Amino acid sequence: MDLEVRHLRVIRAVADAGSLTRAAAALGLSQPSLTAQLQRIERMLGGPLFVRHRGGASPTALGELVVAKARDLLPQLDSVQQEVLSHLGFSDGRLSLRYVANPGPLMVRLLEPLGELFPGADVKLRTEADVGTVVDLVADRQQDLGALVEYVGKPRPPRKEVEEREVAVEPAFVLLPEGHPMAGLPALELSRLADEVWVLPPSRGSGLHDAFTAACTRAGFTAVVQHEAEAAAARELIGAGAAVGLGQATFRSTAGIAPRPLRDTPLRLRHSLVWHRDSALAACGAALVEGAERVYGDAIGNNPQYPAWLSAHGQEGPAHRVPR
Repeated sequence: MDLEVRHLRVIRAVADAGSLTRAAAALGLSQPSLTAQLQRIERMLGGPLFVRHRGGASPTALGELVVAKARDLLPQLDSVQQEVLSHLGFSDGRLSLRYVANPGPLMVRLLEPLGELFPGADVKLRTEADVGTVVDLVADRQQDLGALVEYVGKPRPPRKEVEEREVAVEPAFVLLPEGHPMAGLPALELSRLADEVWVLPPSRGSGLHDAFTAACTRAGFTAVVQHEAEAAAARELIGAGAAVGLGQATFRSTAGIAPRPLRDTPLRLRHSLVWHRDSALAACGAALVEGAERVYGDAIGNNPQYPAWLSAHGQEGPAHRVPR
């Protein structure tokens, strides 16, 4: 691993805040995430940069050297990046992001790599009702960037104005009440859920309902989808034992709910980014995707079952591509 600008920002933030807790809040990270990042940086540089104590964190001799360099370099780098931002067409300092409601790990986590790529930009995050609206807004230049989650199945008609890049393809997990008879299984066939009552979220153009119906048909049954609810209400129904549901592999652990993989991966989801082919962002496409892949990789640990699934399928690290 090479030292990057984001590493220098972490080091400076800890030095400025005098505490990992305060630095994590300033950076918009959880304290465990910041601690893990700092440990990786310290291993890379060959020694501790800060001494942790009851009052916070103080730089070591090595830390003082690196902090001084960071404080010298970062303003210069920020100036260069701001000039690049202006050159690319973001002279007003604004970037607009649109997401389909409840899109998964890229929604908030993508703000970090965008902040690294465009440190002077004022990033505005908004959600839209469906996938098609997000794509149309990008095509019509009413937004800069869109993040999509769609079920793999019937292709969505492309818009020639829009560049679309895949970030990850993952398995859908079934969400069972913790007390469900099959909650203790490491994985289960979709057919074993033929007699269950289901709750699904609104499709929002994601192809969920068509993909789910097709998967159940292949498994030999027609599912009883009794409830259609947003994420919070769906979790309440599942946790109460009133239904089973579907979730992304990066589903965040929730009390009362047991996410379990389905054998043979009957349902898959694709995470992707979209931007206008002629927009300023087009020049940064590779870096955007790289940043999105990194934050997606960080989200894999949300569901302890997912790293185990990846390992069992011969995948580790940031590949996260479900076999087709």
